[in-house]
Amino acid sequence: MGANYSVTDSHTHGGLSFALNPADVNMQMFSLFIQDEIALVPDKLYLTVGVRLDHNYYTGFNILPGAQVSRTPNRNQMLWAAISQANRTPAGIDTGSRIDFAGFPGPGGTPVLAALVGNPHFDDEALTAYQAGSRTTILDSLSIDLAAYYGAYHSQQTIEPAASFFETTPAPPHLVLPVTYENLMHGEAHGFAAAVNWNATARWTLSPGYAFEQIHMHLDPTSQDTTSVLEAEGSSPVHSAQFRSHLDLAHRVGWDASACFVDHLKSGQIPSYTRLDTGLTWRWTEGLAMSMVGQNLAKDRHLEFVDESGSTRSTLIKRSAYAKFTWQF
Repeated sequence: MGANYSVTDSHTHGGLSFALNPADVNMQMFSLFIQDEIALVPDKLYLTVGVRLDHNYYTGFNILPGAQVSRTPNRNQMLWAAISQANRTPAGIDTGSRIDFAGFPGPGGTPVLAALVGNPHFDDEALTAYQAGSRTTILDSLSIDLAAYYGAYHSQQTIEPAASFFETTPAPPHLVLPVTYENLMHGEAHGFAAAVNWNATARWTLSPGYAFEQIHMHLDPTSQDTTSVLEAEGSSPVHSAQFRSHLDLAHRVGWDASACFVDHLKSGQIPSYTRLDTGLTWRWTEGLAMSMVGQNLAKDRHLEFVDESGSTRSTLIKRSAYAKFTWQF
């Protein structure tokens, strides 16, 4: 059982191209959570049930239940399955933004602005997630984790045309052709992941993994959106894989290395890339350590994400290195 309460004050200063309405917002959010584990068959079969009650500034109360059952048929295997509900609550950009992204002369020389306008009635985006998996210990030094999932998405965000209106400020008087956010998309995502943990020697651990995902989205019959389906379906890589290694060297030195492959993204036409990281950690005492790490060593830079709306910067990741001191007490 648990509870959370937070207060957030935001103050913004809008301009000609972007503004929020209201500009100043005081948000109070709270949540309650309760969970219980029930031994249906002691040491063999367990049921975990829980529910979360959230209250947010934009859509009020949300009830998010979840349940998981796990079975241990023997000491070398564990099976589990779960179902849960999750929501993405609206943000200020969804409900109160104004983005003027184009302007041109209209009939009779009247200025025309094309704008993206927030929808104060924008609803939560909902997900019902179904998951199942297993962990199998084949040898004392080798274990395999498998997981599969299916997610049903409802009330997903789309961009729809809205009624035009005329405004006199800022001068000169002009016509606004708006589009706005609606919840007119639904769909599903399914995939699986596999991970292996192998203690090759007493000092060397290898951990390869692979993941596959497919996303399929569909518009409601009333939607006129032409971009959101492609952006949602192409926002996640179909294939990804990783290989991690940890080696304990002499004098309390550990060497970590990893290679990660990420498939291309259709949304934004992001090419696939392979990332290489490595680092050394010296543990001087039980609570004091120093690390030297190199990241993204395969290339001097690679692109991971492009926001086609222009509201955030794209992520161009560069080769880097850093040192870290850790003191635990």
